[in-house]
Amino acid sequence: MGHAVTLARWIGTGRRPVTPGRVLRKADVPAAGAALGVKVPARLRTMADIRALHRPWCVAVATGLLEVGDGWVTAGTALEGWPPGDADLLAGWLAGLRAVCAVESYPQDEDSVRLLALALLTVLDEDGAPGAEGLWRPVFEALLVLCDRYDKHSWESLAAADQYGEPGNGKPLAGLVELLAGFGAVAGDPGRPAITPLGRWAVGHLATGMAAPADPARPAGELIAEAAGFGDEKQQEHVAQAWLARRKPVRAAREILAAAEDMSPLRRSVAIGLVEALGDDALPAWREVVSARCVGPFARAVLAAWDNGPEPGEADGDWLGVEGAAAALEDKGPDEALSRVWESMPGADLDDRLAAVRATGHPDAEALAQAVAAFAASGTPRSIDQVAQLKVSLTGFRPTIWRRVLVPATATLGDLHVVIQVLFGWDGDHLHVFEVGKKQYSDPFVNLEETGDEEAIRVRDAMVPGGTISYTYDLGTCWEHEITLEKVLSRDSRQEYPVCVAFRGDSPVEYWDEEEPEEPEPFGLNEVNRRLAALGREPT
Repeated sequence: MGHAVTLARWIGTGRRPVTPGRVLRKADVPAAGAALGVKVPARLRTMADIRALHRPWCVAVATGLLEVGDGWVTAGTALEGWPPGDADLLAGWLAGLRAVCAVESYPQDEDSVRLLALALLTVLDEDGAPGAEGLWRPVFEALLVLCDRYDKHSWESLAAADQYGEPGNGKPLAGLVELLAGFGAVAGDPGRPAITPLGRWAVGHLATGMAAPADPARPAGELIAEAAGFGDEKQQEHVAQAWLARRKPVRAAREILAAAEDMSPLRRSVAIGLVEALGDDALPAWREVVSARCVGPFARAVLAAWDNGPEPGEADGDWLGVEGAAAALEDKGPDEALSRVWESMPGADLDDRLAAVRATGHPDAEALAQAVAAFAASGTPRSIDQVAQLKVSLTGFRPTIWRRVLVPATATLGDLHVVIQVLFGWDGDHLHVFEVGKKQYSDPFVNLEETGDEEAIRVRDAMVPGGTISYTYDLGTCWEHEITLEKVLSRDSRQEYPVCVAFRGDSPVEYWDEEEPEEPEPFGLNEVNRRLAALGREPT
């Protein structure tokens, strides 16, 4: 924490530029190192490679001592009142430790080092804890228990452990002990580390925010509230797993739907997802609530999907649109709520759409309409008015092959997948996956393991200007694409989107046959834009 404060004071009242990776640029790293007494190598790839600098940087950002945004870092508001009271200081310490664990974790799971650290602290908190050379086996066993509790793969934490030492040297966790010692959670001789009072406190708090099974005896309303604390459907299902296992599917569905009727739209959406996951076993419970005011529209839609009822009418569609927008308002704020209203409600402009919102009779319609109208009138940039300029490059080719395309900022990664298929002429017969930071996203209907729903994340939220994400098409051949957000522009009302505005190179032949070689088809900008424009005109 001390080095984090020093780093923030070094920034002072000015500001410094940061890279797309949200760390200092190379030119400023030597001065930052001097402020902390950290030696900086002459040849440097990124500040993130220097742990003695990157760790306090992560702590400072996590605690609000530094604020990073729009390509700059400034001293944060937390610095003005530093040090805070004991409770806030502990909360900041925990946030800093979690942030460092996240950046040093296995790429696909930012909790892998946190679980490893918790396993080590748990072992050290026991009577008769072994010295450094005997820690590996009990820590490994504690890790397996934690991974089972929090529905994690142990191999991810084990892979992350490699950076802290090799099992063959007798001290495979020496680097992890050093990390925790730097936070004051461990003290003593490195050969025989001992847990500190701060480390004991961390044992009870470090897992906060990870999904654990809820007590099966809890009422359905409390289960839903606990599951709603997690944005990922798989985490929500893990929270409910033991609770559901204690009940027959119909009984569980009845209890959840009854509790959901009077809940907020956000919590109700979680409840609906839990019941939908029960499949056709829950159909009797759905039939019982078709006339309910709030869960009834969901019930009618689910029954229709199972061919157990008529297709819902426009009124139900509008009601569910308001429900989704109201849930978004609670979860992500007015800009996302406005985007949902714009996409789901009928009307020529926002006033028409808000009138349609009010006409549904939804209990949250008026509050939603007022919040969206106030946001629209505030002058704050609206995502529906913005387009993202993306450069999509096919990796591994010389000369380079790329396309520059403008897409609505509100487009989802699922939308972007379809755009890329058109840009490169792929036939769409294979699986694909996006990689955004340490998370992966794909088509939710193919159930790729460890991937999120590509329709649940927008381009606006997946990327920052200058930042990149990756897209792999055909997981056998692996056509890899790098996607860079070059800039965000104002939407031109005269232009149809998506639209390709520049390109280089023809797309390679997707199914190459050495015995019957083919020449790549020349890239046709007009034909590609005709197909892209048709995508933009498709109903949402």
